[in-house]
Amino acid sequence: MPLIVLSMKVLLIHTAKKNDNASRLRPLLEDMNNSVETMTIKSQDEGIITQFTSFFSPFDPERKEEEKTNALSHVAILSPLSKRWFDFLAGFSCGSRLPFIVFGEEAISGISEEFAHCFTFLNTDDSLHIFLESENEAFKKQEAARAIIRAQETLLKMGIPVTGESLAQCAGEGHVEEISLFLAAGFSPDTRNKTGVPLLNLAARKGNLEVVRFLIASGAQLNLQADDRGTSALIDSVMGKYYDLADELIRTGADVNIKSKDGQTALIVAVGTGDEKIVEVLLKAGADADISDSLGVSAKKYASFFHKESIMSLFDTYSAEKAM
Repeated sequence: MPLIVLSMKVLLIHTAKKNDNASRLRPLLEDMNNSVETMTIKSQDEGIITQFTSFFSPFDPERKEEEKTNALSHVAILSPLSKRWFDFLAGFSCGSRLPFIVFGEEAISGISEEFAHCFTFLNTDDSLHIFLESENEAFKKQEAARAIIRAQETLLKMGIPVTGESLAQCAGEGHVEEISLFLAAGFSPDTRNKTGVPLLNLAARKGNLEVVRFLIASGAQLNLQADDRGTSALIDSVMGKYYDLADELIRTGADVNIKSKDGQTALIVAVGTGDEKIVEVLLKAGADADISDSLGVSAKKYASFFHKESIMSLFDTYSAEKAM
């Protein structure tokens, strides 16, 4: 499910004769990453209401989320308007709860005291800038909260409980779309399952390269160790002989010399599985063949004990390169 990037959308209302404010304020608004619509009033007759309401789509619960979030967030009035027109806008503002800004002395002077509470009055560019910055921050927080709720609702509609254990299950099964919804719903990419195994490890144990890449891109910590085995995601990937996955973790900065609970490094595990390809990529990344496990045996000694001549040759090659 693609993430929807949200920003404020401001409608500038001004008369044809008073478009200098609009020309000056549009760049200011756009520099703050707001989108801007402009309504130029040529005549304040009955047609003005139709012109104004055309910026608002009729409510439709079946509309796509992208269309719903593309609605106006603020209206800024930059020119003096007729009392009848201001009264209509005051009623619209109160009914829709859409913030209406009246900018500039000329525009402000046309509003009756009776409806003044429906508007925010600003006189200077600085006051407008400060107000919009504050509104931007509030808007982002509100939309972030709504995005969390939307993601949670989507998961529930898919029949998926919004729990850490359900997220862990998705990581193990390779469901990237569902994982993205969990993260959008506020879960951490470092979430652990009930036995204390991080998502990255769960994906590594199943060889789910796509999930591993997604979690890394989402900020998952590479070197977290699982509570059950004390393994890192790299060690788990080497245990499963998933070369592409191990290579991905190494290239993105995984520590190649972390030890598991029994003191084994990824290199010791690779020697045990006899995977020369993974042994070589670990050595290239700086894995230490002389680190001993809890039994006091190193990767180099294991290779010697089990007469793994080709792996011993790799150790000799990379030891010689280090010595140069």
